[in-house]
Amino acid sequence: MRASPAIITREALEQAVWSDEPPDSNALKVHLYHLRKQVDKPFSQPLIHTLPGKGYALKQSG
Repeated sequence: MRASPAIITREALEQAVWSDEPPDSNALKVHLYHLRKQVDKPFSQPLIHTLPGKGYALKQSG
C-alpha cells in the first residue's frame, strides 16, 4: 500500500513479507487470491492489478 500506485515486484513483496525465508512458489499467489476476495470482490473495479512480467500495483482503474 505504501508504494501505491507504483508497481512492486513479486520479489519485493516476498522480501517484505517473508524476509530472508522465501515461501513455496505458490504462497504469494494464494495470499493475493484471498486478498483480492476481500478487497476487490465487493466492487465493480479492482484495486489490485497484476502486471505480467512487472509485478503488482494497487490503484484505481481508469
